[in-house]
Amino acid sequence: MDLTGIDKISIAFYNLENFFDTYDDPNTADDPFTPKGFMHWVKKRFENKSKKIAFAISQIGLAETGLSPVLIGLAEVENKRVIKNIIKRKPLKKLPYGYVHFESADRRGMDVALLYRKDLVQILQSKVYPLTLYNDAGEAYNTRDILYVKTKLFGETIHIIINHWPSRREGDFESDYKRYRAAEKLNEIVDYIYYEQPEAKFVLMGDFNTDPDDAHLIMFNKRFFNPALNIYQNNQGSLNHQKQWHLFDQIMFSRNFLDQGLSFDSFHIFKPSFLKVWQGKHKNQPFRTYRGRHYQAGYSDHFPVYALLIPNTNIN
Repeated sequence: MDLTGIDKISIAFYNLENFFDTYDDPNTADDPFTPKGFMHWVKKRFENKSKKIAFAISQIGLAETGLSPVLIGLAEVENKRVIKNIIKRKPLKKLPYGYVHFESADRRGMDVALLYRKDLVQILQSKVYPLTLYNDAGEAYNTRDILYVKTKLFGETIHIIINHWPSRREGDFESDYKRYRAAEKLNEIVDYIYYEQPEAKFVLMGDFNTDPDDAHLIMFNKRFFNPALNIYQNNQGSLNHQKQWHLFDQIMFSRNFLDQGLSFDSFHIFKPSFLKVWQGKHKNQPFRTYRGRHYQAGYSDHFPVYALLIPNTNIN
């Protein structure tokens, strides 16, 4: 591909809402999402969701760039089988997508991953950082890993870090310490890379399970800017809980994305009509796969988010 003909690209993040395969993993609590489980997660439903997600990904940023996303961070995928099933579906099948994924020790088997266009992105290094938490009895357990991928994109080295911080299922206050620990871990990773490479360029993305104005995210503002904050302050969100919009899905950038090389242009929530409920009391909310235990045949309970970037025109 002639890179000099590309004047804008997109990168994205998408929480895929409990995207399990249909096989029972005896080492994880995936039993509900099996054919015999109470969610009745059968092959037909799995294939339907794979097709839907592949189509949705192919459309992100397409109107602005003419290209599917160069990078897509994913959350709530069970394993490589799920990822491979997405990228082999039309229209992604004809595009050169690769992926980075590691199995985590999460109790439910949920992982994060990165899809990338092999014609535009070079993977230089990848690893995961386990996130260890403690229950009320002081027993250690692991939740979703933090994924680090060092990439070469348009002649520049870009450090991508993908997160899925602990949920609020137990209650906001009761679970807050878990997200604080995730923020600490992310900060440790960033500090280590900055120590070795003071001019490093970062993209931090993920489902942070907290809104952009939360203290755990504001702690990064000295070194990063978070374009999701302005959108959130205008009452827009990527998910809806009890009739309230939240913007847990975010993409943050190191401040050198504002003044040199590959540069930041804008941030958006991707919410075309096909990703929305079209009628009823949940109208305009994300068209989910499940609502509770009720199968909806939709995409996800989150909208994807994406950022537009302007490549360096002096490509080597």
